Amino acid sequence: MVMVSVNCITYNHEPYIAKTIEGFLMQETDFEVEILIHEDASTDRTAEIVRSYEAKYPDKIRVIYQQENQFSKGVYVNLLNDERACGKYIALCDGDDYWTDPKKLQKQVDYMEAHPDCTLCFHDAYVETNGTLHPEWRVIPWMPENKKYASSEPRTYNAGELQLLGFIPTMSMLYRNGHTDRLLDWVWDTPAIDGAIKLHVASQGYAYYMPEVMSVYRYGVVGSVTTMWSKTNRAIDIERTEKFIRFLDAFDSYTDKKFHPEIEISRLSFEVSLHRLKRDYKALKASRYDQYLERFTGRERLRPYMMLRHPVLTEWLIRMRSLRLS
Repeated sequence: MVMVSVNCITYNHEPYIAKTIEGFLMQETDFEVEILIHEDASTDRTAEIVRSYEAKYPDKIRVIYQQENQFSKGVYVNLLNDERACGKYIALCDGDDYWTDPKKLQKQVDYMEAHPDCTLCFHDAYVETNGTLHPEWRVIPWMPENKKYASSEPRTYNAGELQLLGFIPTMSMLYRNGHTDRLLDWVWDTPAIDGAIKLHVASQGYAYYMPEVMSVYRYGVVGSVTTMWSKTNRAIDIERTEKFIRFLDAFDSYTDKKFHPEIEISRLSFEVSLHRLKRDYKALKASRYDQYLERFTGRERLRPYMMLRHPVLTEWLIRMRSLRLS
């Protein structure tokens, strides 16, 4: 009986995929693990490398080789692996990230087996850029506004708190199989489907955070979502931010406002971003955004305070700094 199904999506990950697969194979567990790889019609040597591992470990690795790229057609390819997963749990890791702790899966499964109400388990990760590992840079918290919900100790999160924690390493996530079987329309109406599924799964129970660093997130990889976002224009950024707001409203409605206080605070953050993008500086002075400032502490409160109280000056200073750096 398979306990964990590893869900790996890969596309043009030739420099990375071998290390990713090695991270799967090094796991030391007292249960069975299957490795499900979705090779999305790469144009480099990714498929060739995957085939070599599949030939060496035919009893452990199962691969879908696409002839046409499915992601570009709007298909959320992670679900193609979820649908064929035999494990009680599903562990995520894209082909450009990797695991570093051989006990990662054992630790997560041990907790979830002992706590059946837990539907999602995750941990921290180091960041790697251009082949350089940054042990001083952890994914959690990703942004200053997420720090109040970050923890150096193990802790539980409900779905609302998880939203305020912000970005968590996708390659750290382990969740119970079956929670992605019947996803609703609101899950798809978001620029970050992984984040929507994170909330959907957590809302069925709770999420548990392990503060250990057991993986590495490669940031800035060509073709990744975050890299593509950094190269878009203002109109696309506005559209993406509006979709995030619609998603939060839909999730709030879906959960009967069970997590409304946290979702509302998160919504304020996206509203602030939207007003900035639209240069609607007058709207930023509304008193409702005082609550947004509560997400920040200490010196990190200064920049958002200036953005709300003196938005034109702050935007000008940001542009001047960008010009100097360029």
